[in-house]
Parts: sequence; C-alpha cells; structure tokens
Amino acid sequence: MAQTVTITHGKDELLDAVASLNGRAFDTDPVIAYMLLDMSQEERLQYLPIYWTKLVKSALLNDALITEADGWKAASVFVPPGKYVNGVWSLLWAGFLSVLWRIGFTGVKRLWTEFSGMTDNAKRKGLRGQKRYYYIFSIGTEHEHRGKGLAKAIIRNHQQTAQAKKLPIWLEATSPGSRHLYLSMGFEDVEKIVLGQGKVAEDASIQPGGPGVPLWAMVWWPNSPEVPLDS
Repeated sequence: MAQTVTITHGKDELLDAVASLNGRAFDTDPVIAYMLLDMSQEERLQYLPIYWTKLVKSALLNDALITEADGWKAASVFVPPGKYVNGVWSLLWAGFLSVLWRIGFTGVKRLWTEFSGMTDNAKRKGLRGQKRYYYIFSIGTEHEHRGKGLAKAIIRNHQQTAQAKKLPIWLEATSPGSRHLYLSMGFEDVEKIVLGQGKVAEDASIQPGGPGVPLWAMVWWPNSPEVPLDS
C-alpha cells in the first residue's frame, strides 16, 4: 500500500524554511559547490542558507510556489509559466547583489556564462519552441528522509498542475540519483551539460584537466504515459 504524503503550499512566509532546508539538502551538491568554488568547504556550508534565501526570494518575486512534504522533510520551489528566476531585476530586488559581490567575478562568470548560458541553450533545444512551461527551480529532501517517496509526491503534484494546463515542466538534475528519479517519472533527457570541464572533478574539487561537473537538462510533457498522475 502506497504511503500517504501530506503536501502543503505557500509563498513568502515559507522563505526561511525552504532556504534552511536547501542549505542542508544541497550541502554536497556538486553544481552548487562549483558555483561557490572560491569558498572553502566550511565557508560554503555556512553561506548556503544565505545563498538560497536570495535565490528563492528571486523566485518568489516571480510568483513561485513553495511546496513541502510531511512537515518539511522535503520541499520544492516551483516557478509558473512566463516567469524567470534569473532575471537581472528580480535578482537585484532579491538582494542578490551581495551574493555576486561574495562570489566575485569568476563566480558571476560561472553562474551566468556557464550555467545560465548553457541551460538556456538546452531550453531552446528541448522545449521545441514552447515558450510557456513550469520550472522546478529546486527540490530538496533532508538526508535522513531520502528514498521515502517524498520528492516523488511533490513532483507528481506539480505534474498534475502542469497537466491541467497542458504545459511542460523543465528542470535540471544535478546528480545521477535525481536524474534517475526524474526519468522514472516520465521526464526526458534533453542534454548533458558539463560545467568547469578541464578545471574541476565531478564533485567540483579543483582538478586541472578534470572532467567537470555534470548536470542533466530535462523536460516532462503533459500526457506522458510513464507515470499515472492519479496514483
């Protein structure tokens, strides 16, 4: 018998809670580690809640929905069609200028030239001209609650929303494990993107000539047959 997961939604009032959770859930995430490459591990772990506060605030300025499962064991930030988290004005209003100052010129280059530039190119390819889509900006689960179907329940909830509007969902998987989960729920690979190729290892540690940090641009289309949305 499938476990029942309690899902609740909110907006600005949930900012602190989701930023705190993401700070823990993404503590070893290689993409985040690469974005904050110039910090020591200790500095990065201390900074993550601030980093996520600014990012999620930018999403909330663009009408994002925060969804949590079973009392903050897992949570997502879900951006509606026509809204863009990385817009310059949204980031400035969210206080992201302090983050840009903290990560420096090379960090800005990694964020905008590499990550945003490469994922935007993947969107043009993978969305097949579709301009309106939902975006799972983040989805994180507390380490001790992984593998219990919490993220899956949140994703299914988002799929139901997108299905009702007949619109796709876009996301970037930042680990092989998350990619496997999304594939099992009907998402398709669009492109494997590699950040920092020749500079870092897969875990974002400095490695001259290293393979770089992989992530996977993925899309889900309404009426995808892989996952029954009413289950």
